[in-house]
Amino acid sequence: IMPKFLTLFFILFLLGGCAVNRDKKDYVLTERNLIPEGTAFDARTETIYIGSTFKRKIVQISNDGKVKDFIPEKYEGITSVVGIEVDPNRDVLWANTAHANEVMPLTDPDPAKDWMTSICSFGLKTKKLIKKYDLHVEKAFLNDLTVTANGDVFVTETVNGHIYRINSTTDSLELFLTPVGFDFLNGITYSDEHNSLFVSSVQGVLKINLESKAYTLLKTIDGIDAAGIDGLSFYKNKLIGHQSSKVSVFHLNENGNEIVKYEVLDTGDEFDSSTTGEAGNGYYYFIVNSQIRSGIDGVHHTIKPEDSLRNVIIRRIKL
Repeated sequence: IMPKFLTLFFILFLLGGCAVNRDKKDYVLTERNLIPEGTAFDARTETIYIGSTFKRKIVQISNDGKVKDFIPEKYEGITSVVGIEVDPNRDVLWANTAHANEVMPLTDPDPAKDWMTSICSFGLKTKKLIKKYDLHVEKAFLNDLTVTANGDVFVTETVNGHIYRINSTTDSLELFLTPVGFDFLNGITYSDEHNSLFVSSVQGVLKINLESKAYTLLKTIDGIDAAGIDGLSFYKNKLIGHQSSKVSVFHLNENGNEIVKYEVLDTGDEFDSSTTGEAGNGYYYFIVNSQIRSGIDGVHHTIKPEDSLRNVIIRRIKL
């Protein structure tokens, strides 16, 4: 009897060690037709910002859970809000916007503006548009962005595979790099530690040196899949990536050129196209169920009826 008891105890001990009990808190948005994509976080005020693709606006969630519009629908004519990020040093919220009704429906679409895309800067305190940077390309989609310490903004352009930069010195939008052989550039994050950008693509995650512009695909050990990541964040020499039905943590080696370990940060039945998130104050804040695929009526280029959609879950989880 004793050996069996010890064996059972040992198995239960191992199982208990596998289940990481992380502190979680959910903020529930009852505006079901937001179809959110971008997430930003201001660590100073503990305010979460969520960009809406369909409603063409940005909402904010205060640290006490109150939800209100940061900018209202169609403010200054903005279109679908995609990637967003806070620059705390300059009190600015940056936002990519795009009119891509063919694949990402929005309120009151204008066929003449399809595939037009811009970057907007908003004052965090004033909630006013500071400047709009239009990308003058026939067909383009500015997707995600990241801000460096000196105020430069780096942006992925998904249709043509470019990376753009808003140069903080010249205050102008310029082409930074076109990585050859990599498709659907999506999530982007900056690491001061490595002086590099990390960018997700169909092929995997690229590491791009900011000084030399040299780029390479991160190596991975067997069994780790780092392809097709949406949102991407850098945190303590780890990359946090979204793969639709889960949020994963990819541990990097000392040089930041190889993924050496992988773990699932969070997943569950409530996940439905989890797109992006942001780390701050020891937590990760992210969109659990954007419904950016399941909530779309692709035939009619609109979203499904609101009563068929679910409340949007924004989650805070301990890192």
